[in-house]
Amino acid sequence: MIKASKDTILQTAQTLSQQKKSWHFHILTPQCQLNETNKFALILENCTDSKSYVTYSEKLYMTAGKVLIQVLHGDDVIQETKTEHIPPSTEVKKLLKRAKELKELGTFWHHHMLFPDCRFNKNKGKWTIIFEDQEKNEIIEKISDDEPKNDLQHIEALFYRQK
Repeated sequence: MIKASKDTILQTAQTLSQQKKSWHFHILTPQCQLNETNKFALILENCTDSKSYVTYSEKLYMTAGKVLIQVLHGDDVIQETKTEHIPPSTEVKKLLKRAKELKELGTFWHHHMLFPDCRFNKNKGKWTIIFEDQEKNEIIEKISDDEPKNDLQHIEALFYRQK
């Protein structure tokens, strides 16, 4: 991975999006199963050109994540829609229930949306949502053939409401 600043990652995401290239990002906590460091990490994967960029911090990248998620998925992905509300899948209902429990306890939680070509995805060619419950040392996973846009909206709206 190429070490880069947060600003470089944000600008690279804008450029990749404008060029219609395949990309996505990850926010990793120090305890995250995907993180090899004891710091927060922000990773941008440029799948089209097989390049990955990373930056590390002592603080969570929530603000940068909000910008990146909107560039990647659109402005409405982190907003709860009131019209035509489609319930989440069974697996994601379980994930959301646990996430809400953790939020009420004041415990930060995180998840991953692994794209079919993601470096971390063990289910190549599939979309994989992973929820890491570090309190119970448990993983909740949803694997699908199609992009789980509805499930993602439910998760992201809840995730970005955390403090």
